[in-house]
Amino acid sequence: MPFKFEIYNDGKRVMNFAPTAGMAMGPESVPIPGEVVFKDGMLVMNRHEDQPAGVSLMWDIGEPGAFHLETTRILPREKPYNLNVELARCRLMKIVQKQEDWNLFDFPHPRTEKQMARFRDAQATFAEALGMLHEPMGAARLADQAIIKSTDLADELALFHAELLLNRRRSTNMFPKHVLGCRIDPTVQNQKYKETLLDNFDFAVLPMSWKILQPQEGSFQTEAVDEWVELLTRRRMPIIAGPLIDLTDGEVPEWMFIWEHDFDSLREIAYEYVQKVVQRYRKQISVWNVVSGLHTNSAFTLSFEQIIELTRLLVAQVKAIQANARTLVTITQPFGEYHSKGANSVPPMLYAEMVAQAGINFEAFGLEIEQGVPSRGGYMRDLFQLSCLMDRFSAIGRPVFLTALGCPGRYTPDPADRSEGKLDPAVGGRWKKPWDPTLQADWLETVCKMALSKPFIESVAWANLSDGHTTLPAGGLLDDMLRPKPAFMKLQELRESFIRTRKA
Repeated sequence: MPFKFEIYNDGKRVMNFAPTAGMAMGPESVPIPGEVVFKDGMLVMNRHEDQPAGVSLMWDIGEPGAFHLETTRILPREKPYNLNVELARCRLMKIVQKQEDWNLFDFPHPRTEKQMARFRDAQATFAEALGMLHEPMGAARLADQAIIKSTDLADELALFHAELLLNRRRSTNMFPKHVLGCRIDPTVQNQKYKETLLDNFDFAVLPMSWKILQPQEGSFQTEAVDEWVELLTRRRMPIIAGPLIDLTDGEVPEWMFIWEHDFDSLREIAYEYVQKVVQRYRKQISVWNVVSGLHTNSAFTLSFEQIIELTRLLVAQVKAIQANARTLVTITQPFGEYHSKGANSVPPMLYAEMVAQAGINFEAFGLEIEQGVPSRGGYMRDLFQLSCLMDRFSAIGRPVFLTALGCPGRYTPDPADRSEGKLDPAVGGRWKKPWDPTLQADWLETVCKMALSKPFIESVAWANLSDGHTTLPAGGLLDDMLRPKPAFMKLQELRESFIRTRKA
């Protein structure tokens, strides 16, 4: 039996609706296989199993923004659910859970009293909605109010919790020496680009794309990377190199696909590539981002055991060549949208937990969070959702390097980005208002502070240094003329504050 939902907008029944990024959701907010469509005036989620499940999709809340929201898990039934009500129910449920996790229920602070009052108000509005389920239009209107109230409150709680932890981390001076960095484009050899990086960041993330470094089997093109490694080493700027092996769509060399169903050959070729690259740069690089995207299983069809084995083999290979190197295993698309489509993929946190428990000798996780575009992993989440995601790593017991953090700097497609204008930020969600350079700077400051409040997060690297060939529309800290944008200035203010903390 399908799951069915009625949808209301401003209290009126919606009869024409195109669900954006609709997915079925299982336990722990993990996407699961399922089809989400709008049919005969209702949102319908089809599943092969009659087990409890939720639905998740892009939802415009109004003033707070447009985010990917989910319902609680429910049972299929003949009578349709009220989607507005179910979205509000899940949001309030998660707030209760995090208030408990963050020890905010009884925390002695004037702001917590106001927050509890706001929470009770949101609860009361939702309770009123439940009392009007027999009048679905009225119930939906009240549920929409509850969603707005609870979203504002959830973000306030996330920021308050971050402020408490950040102050604690500052007071104990628990920040590492290299806190804020940037991922660079090694194909750019512009001198101003290089000097801007060297003068304004603590470290560099230097991609070593398998597809670019080895475009043909047995043929390496390392000139651009060689120049960057030499420059960064000469100026004594720490480097996080990699990922070496990235098995997400678009990152694998074309010539590799003849081995798509031959794991033994894939393993041997990847092993040989990692061996040659690490051997070449072992004297200059001490932190290797070894693998990324293995859990998405989007380029090859690997079993769970093969994914873990490949992770173990490649990390061990780096250690065999350079025993004192720090190694990262990177989680990309951390909200797991890919798992709703890929039957052979592994949920991101399950992969992280299994890698940590499998005796693999790696030091830390890499984590990529790029928001605000209609792509897997890119649909907008609010601050509360981002904080909850990061918290999930706290129980694993490994440090986290945020190796790519980013959001758009414009609300329209960017013909100069890597998608050549195919990514439309207007479809990917909204944080408060349409994206512009000032909002990009505000989001950078807020999320960087929130990330670095987490004691297990060691550093944050912005995803793009300059516009032009960026992973996100206008996602750079500099414009295409290499002039500083507001986000660049904001990051420098943050960096100065951490330098002052270390000196205090």
